[in-house]
Amino acid sequence: MNSYKKSKLYPEILLSLAIGFGGSNLTFADDHQHHKHKPKNEKQYVTLIEMGDLHGALVPHAAVLKNPDGTERQVASAGGLARLKTVVDSIRSDNPDAVLLSCGDLTHGSAEALFTVGDAVMKAINQFDIDVFTPGNWDYGYGPAVFRHRYATFGPKPAIPANIAVMAANVDCSDGACEESAGIVKANFPVVAINLYNDTPISPAQQGQRVLDPYVIIERNGVRIAVIGITASIVPQQAFVFNTGLRFTHGVEELPGILEMVKADGADLIVVQSELGMSQNLKIAQSFKDIDVMYSAHTHEITLGALLADKDGVTRTTPGVALSGEEKRRLAKGAAIVVETNRDMYVGRLDLKIADGKVVNFEWDAIPVDNTVAENPDMAAIVAELEEPFIAGEDGIVARHSYLPAAFCDPGCGAPGERGLQLIDDLDTVVGSTDTLLLRHHALEDTLNNFLADSIRAVTNEVVANEGVNGWTGVDISMANGFRFGNAVLPGSGITLRDLYTWFPISAAVNVGDFSGQALQNSMNETLATVFDRNPFHQRGGWYLGLSNMTQNIDLDNRPFNSSSGRIVSTKIGGEPLNTSMRYVFASCYAHGDSVDLVCRTSGGANHKFFELADADDYNSAISLVDPIVPTVPGSISRVAPYRFLHPVHIVRRHLQQIGTVTEADYGVGRIQTVDSRVEIAPGVYPSVPPPVSEPDATFVQPPQGAGPKFLSGTVGD
Repeated sequence: MNSYKKSKLYPEILLSLAIGFGGSNLTFADDHQHHKHKPKNEKQYVTLIEMGDLHGALVPHAAVLKNPDGTERQVASAGGLARLKTVVDSIRSDNPDAVLLSCGDLTHGSAEALFTVGDAVMKAINQFDIDVFTPGNWDYGYGPAVFRHRYATFGPKPAIPANIAVMAANVDCSDGACEESAGIVKANFPVVAINLYNDTPISPAQQGQRVLDPYVIIERNGVRIAVIGITASIVPQQAFVFNTGLRFTHGVEELPGILEMVKADGADLIVVQSELGMSQNLKIAQSFKDIDVMYSAHTHEITLGALLADKDGVTRTTPGVALSGEEKRRLAKGAAIVVETNRDMYVGRLDLKIADGKVVNFEWDAIPVDNTVAENPDMAAIVAELEEPFIAGEDGIVARHSYLPAAFCDPGCGAPGERGLQLIDDLDTVVGSTDTLLLRHHALEDTLNNFLADSIRAVTNEVVANEGVNGWTGVDISMANGFRFGNAVLPGSGITLRDLYTWFPISAAVNVGDFSGQALQNSMNETLATVFDRNPFHQRGGWYLGLSNMTQNIDLDNRPFNSSSGRIVSTKIGGEPLNTSMRYVFASCYAHGDSVDLVCRTSGGANHKFFELADADDYNSAISLVDPIVPTVPGSISRVAPYRFLHPVHIVRRHLQQIGTVTEADYGVGRIQTVDSRVEIAPGVYPSVPPPVSEPDATFVQPPQGAGPKFLSGTVGD
């Protein structure tokens, strides 16, 4: 374990440490005696440190943080690994036996992660001495070969593709600060998941075997702690190239057997860390009495008050308030403690009191990592070294970085200015400004996604109108994916290139095709269903889409019925009602390796074209429309987009160059309205109603219970 570096902490942390969390100083509200003076088997204490869904964060950024009462505050600088390390080390200083857990997307979410296939993040995060990690869906985003070399300690290790090798060469371990496997920086900590298996094409001897260990057992302070991992199950629903040779399950069928295994292995405390998301994790915690702690990730919620989950329901405890008698009773009867943290903006601390093999009390603190937390100097130095290639030197030149999607290496892998996405600008370059908060912070609609969707349409519309192909006169609609990740940009602030890459830390191209109105409506209804399904195991990652040149009325409370199809009541495109039989020109993102008829999750289009830059080094160079490249080798991952594909960051940067400032007046919410479709005020006019509120915590962004008629969960009545 790294030695503790003394740092100035903000008063809230100092106070929480002083009043007794963890280690030899741990006390609870009902403890009046030092625990070392108690019989060993009467009361035992465990401290868990939790940080999850870090999403490639290396440096501080603006953020919106929650106060203990659920209100929010905007801070100009939060997070960053150096501050995160200060908080982690301070907890370990208070309790050297604390267990550091991490779950969720680690190697994705920033330019530094993207252009080094996660190596830059791994080199820094390896200095945290993580005790157990469970991967998130985006940790598979550089392909299964990278994943296996980085996280797996046994089983097949495929050759690293040539395109990956070019990007992985940006970070090496020649300084002795890390270890590589085939050029990929390896995790130096245990990685666990019960629901990830080898699949074709894998040798018969490995077929069906687990890729990672299902759990580890750690002994601290006389307590045997089992940490079981459940990785994301939605990876097969993402780009095809993410999961070749891998098979995913929900982990629910495996969990009973694993729970019996860890109990037989002498576990006193059972922790499940799961990337399935809050709704599914709550259901699992309610269903398995043996789970003591469910550490949830994926949904980017923050539990200010920990949740208690059992067969009787889910309730929220009050931050900073001792547990009530009823809450302790539920704990003693086997209720699970469910907690979640959000990116690098919080570190979770869970202190547990155990008596007679049961958790009888706990204290939970979601510690905000804001600018009052001093940076750990050692970690700050590591981050600065990793940032140096992305920042202009004294000569004003930035090292070239290329992102080469699969099949972009033949011939001349990595040829400058030709193959793949090129980054040659300082990440701190200011590319625009905003007069309003830009943050993905709503399950339905936010200003940021409206702005991104409008940016895509504005730039692509001009190209399509000029080219005049397929009889198109312009782009009718664009959409932006409902990603959860991305930096906040505060009102009155500059927007940097770094911010753009946190909004689109993917290698997507941009394409266009024409779709029937029915196909568009079906796709949007399907996306809404995955966000608000009453069955938690039918929910999946992401929120709803940003819509450009579209408005919608949706009913989340009373739909869908068989008689009403989906949740969308009505859609207008360009102010006119959507016609299911018309063809609409749709431009947006395309994930390399997907089928050629896809545009932004929507399949079934025709006449597809890709946007190509005249100069891959110049985001502002001329754009033309080109045909997709038709694969010639059956079963292979083939290049479909052009070498100089237009990237969403190029588009947003061009649009900002035209408009200068993002304004609430132009991009503010109001395109999506929730209504009660049972009451028609006039033909096609329905009363507005507020969107559903999350239960059991109204501060959550996405309702874990879903929305719509309750019987859609499979239960009739209450």
